[in-house]
Amino acid sequence: MDELTNKTKLESLRQEIDELDKDLLKLFEARMLKVSEIADFKKANNLTILDASREEKVLENIKTAVNQSFHEPAERFLKSIMEISRSIQADFIGKETTPSIPLAITNTNVGESKQVPPSGQVNMNITVGFQGLPGSYSEQALREYFGEDISNKNLPGFEDVFKALEEGEIDYGVLPLENSFTGGIAEVYDLLCRYGFYIVGEKGIKVEHNLLALPGAELKDIEEVYSHPQALQQCSSFLQSNRSWNLISCSNTAVSAKIVGESASMSKAAIASNRAARLYGLTVLNSFINNDSYNFTRFIIIGRKLEIKKESDKISLAVAISHEPGSLYRVLSHFAKHGLNMLKIESRPILNKPWEYLFYVDFEGSLGDETVKEAVKGIKEDSAYFQMLGNYQADIRNFLK
Repeated sequence: MDELTNKTKLESLRQEIDELDKDLLKLFEARMLKVSEIADFKKANNLTILDASREEKVLENIKTAVNQSFHEPAERFLKSIMEISRSIQADFIGKETTPSIPLAITNTNVGESKQVPPSGQVNMNITVGFQGLPGSYSEQALREYFGEDISNKNLPGFEDVFKALEEGEIDYGVLPLENSFTGGIAEVYDLLCRYGFYIVGEKGIKVEHNLLALPGAELKDIEEVYSHPQALQQCSSFLQSNRSWNLISCSNTAVSAKIVGESASMSKAAIASNRAARLYGLTVLNSFINNDSYNFTRFIIIGRKLEIKKESDKISLAVAISHEPGSLYRVLSHFAKHGLNMLKIESRPILNKPWEYLFYVDFEGSLGDETVKEAVKGIKEDSAYFQMLGNYQADIRNFLK
């Protein structure tokens, strides 16, 4: 076959590919239009963007629809399509979420910070939101991280913090994520994935619960004790010694102190901080009533954008895996392969999908490090779903020393 014939043959094959590409683009457009309709439905019914079981079913189609020799590249192709679909759904739903990982980080943006630098060195032209009332541990975390003079806004619920951040009412939010005694706070984990915001910092707060009541009240007068459910659980041993008390849950420890302060009743008490006692005119009946004298809560600072600074040394992400042998092993193997220290792994049920789980993983590293980026790339490729939750400076390890 001469050179001219070869060129003609190659050109003919390329023209055929061009026609196939046109068909692919038409199908791509049709798929994304359907994706936007699904996004509208999810928004109207308050459903999450992630549907891991649906994505697994899509990938299952590869086995019967594609030649076996193309199974692996076809899986990569479909995963890319589904990632784009999730991104488009997020845009339609109106949430500023980016399921993809920014792997192309350069030396020019590593070390830059959008607004919030390390704890104690903060741009004062920002407003920070927290759940609860002044005197709560969330407010304490905010004050210790951002400083006493930062503009702040208290909000009634965890999701209210996310909504205020979404609507631009605040620049950052402070939320409890886990406690050393009672574990992770499920609602906050779920909201992190639903809203697609990022962890940009963390603060460890030593929790010192106290039994508070109106001045003049005595322990024998108490009939009702108010506090957040986790605080009641963290003080269960003390409460068990007073079984006649009626325990009443509140949305926040500071809220419980306010209720008791406004009650004018000597029979009511609250479990909260010393600062809450001062703010709401209460006295301390019993100090340090925690089950565990070394009780701390990890608070996270969330923002709308991923922020990577020179001090960033901890990464959090969420992954879902396919239901097949070895899938979790393949994801976790990247930590050993690249010598990364995993700090935590925790599973959470996927909303509206019984018996299906997201895994939340914390590990040491910075996305400015090539080894870390390579490991995260591998984790993403081996996951049915991947969401970067943040790269920030750790506080808990320093706090524990």
